[in-house]
Amino acid sequence: MHNDLHALKAGRDAVARRAWREAFDLLKEADATTGLAPEDLELFATAAFWTGQLSECIPARERAYAAYVAKGNVRRAGAMALELAHEYSLKLVPSVAEAWLHRADRLLNDEPECAEQGWLNRLCAEIAINRGDPDQALQHAKKTLEIGIRLGDRDLQAASLHDQGRALIAKGQLDKGLALIDEATAAAVGGELGLLPTAVIYCNTIIVCRDLADYQRAGDWSEAAKRWCERQALTGFPGICRVLRAEVMRLRGQWEEAAQELRRACDELRDFSLGTVGQAFREIGEIRLRMGDLAGAEEAFRQTHELGLSPQPGLAMLRLAEGKVAAALAAIRTALADQPRKRFARARLLPVAVEIAVAAGDLDFGRSAAEELAVLASDHGSSALQAAAAAAQGRLQLAEGDAAAAGEMLRRACRLWQEVDAPYETAIAQILLAEAYRAQGNTEDASLELETARKTFERLGAARDARRAAYAAGQLADRRPVLSAREQEVAALIARGLSNREIARTLVVSERTVDTHVHRILNKLGFASRSQIAA
Repeated sequence: MHNDLHALKAGRDAVARRAWREAFDLLKEADATTGLAPEDLELFATAAFWTGQLSECIPARERAYAAYVAKGNVRRAGAMALELAHEYSLKLVPSVAEAWLHRADRLLNDEPECAEQGWLNRLCAEIAINRGDPDQALQHAKKTLEIGIRLGDRDLQAASLHDQGRALIAKGQLDKGLALIDEATAAAVGGELGLLPTAVIYCNTIIVCRDLADYQRAGDWSEAAKRWCERQALTGFPGICRVLRAEVMRLRGQWEEAAQELRRACDELRDFSLGTVGQAFREIGEIRLRMGDLAGAEEAFRQTHELGLSPQPGLAMLRLAEGKVAAALAAIRTALADQPRKRFARARLLPVAVEIAVAAGDLDFGRSAAEELAVLASDHGSSALQAAAAAAQGRLQLAEGDAAAAGEMLRRACRLWQEVDAPYETAIAQILLAEAYRAQGNTEDASLELETARKTFERLGAARDARRAAYAAGQLADRRPVLSAREQEVAALIARGLSNREIARTLVVSERTVDTHVHRILNKLGFASRSQIAA
């Protein structure tokens, strides 16, 4: 008995010191021998949470809930129900999470005003933001703030300000939203808040910066969050920050390092946040796609889908790389239809929509996507979003035959991508710019852009893109006419042995259109038959 009491007391002391692994081991030992009171079950669940072990945390929390109900402690039972709603959502069990949320609402509804009611409203605000309903999120966040002010609860006040900021940004009120987020984040950085509110605010600040395509700020906050997590000896949240940090690394061309971070995050988060594991696999798929590992990208996107997340836009780009233009077009249309109100989710899809639309010859769809992206870039102003919009517009103008306007837009895209330090995106824009120069007869500048892009692709390990740049440069050096993007697709499908009718079905165009493309390819290359193209 003496040893059991020692383990319990030592476990409580470890929680007070935030020595989470030690606390977990000691409280687990005490529970195994004598069992824990509900208050100590809460401590055990907390230690399990901060060591990234939801499989231990949730049962302990459920036992604490049952014990509080049995004792008639409605307020603490409601608090446990709220925690369980959050934890089941991390485990990607939404129906159970929603059931616990409803139970918390029922339990707390008739209680005198308390912090738990504030956290209930805060969780409802988070849910509304995630489903794309910023107006509902604002209502809940304002209620949270009112409760926090009346109770003098700094954690509630900061969390509600942060949620209001996110909701306002989602509504397009960027300056007001960022001001509230900065205020809340300053409280977290200053050590004014509890552990969980600080962690949530750090993570959500990084996500906001990522969504705004402000990768510099996202990277800065990721590093700050990493240092904070290390000081607190946390396990789960570092994995989440690792995934967000890896996305910035991928943009900056640090692909191998990013992939290592993502694999480590997957190992850390499998018992903590399956949704973030899905995001990690999606990022791995993006990296493999850029490196030309199509099979590896397919596997990563499959794992993303199995975890309940959308693998788009990466999977649509994979289908395009495979020459499955119709499938790519259908996939990106569906992805956009699934996000009718989430502006930032659409901003990540729209550049790919333009690229696929141009490849499919659906310029009306491409034009609509480019116009929407331009509006988002104008509203939110980050260099990366403006670069993506300029590149998309330039790609569309090339397809429409306006090489001069395309050149101007693509020079802007190159400059902005370079400012963001995004080498792969810069090189892609340079390939397009070279095509614009070639169309205007400016072969010297076209050669310069192609050579620069090729070297970048080779340095990054983007073998397929490097070969594409080298091929285009070779055509230019030979003074042979360069095939358009659509003509290159038709030539690739001919090389795979497809008939004109099969090509028409693949590209979702008429057979007569394919006939025209084949005729132009033969003329440009000086060939007499399809067999020479296939060779």
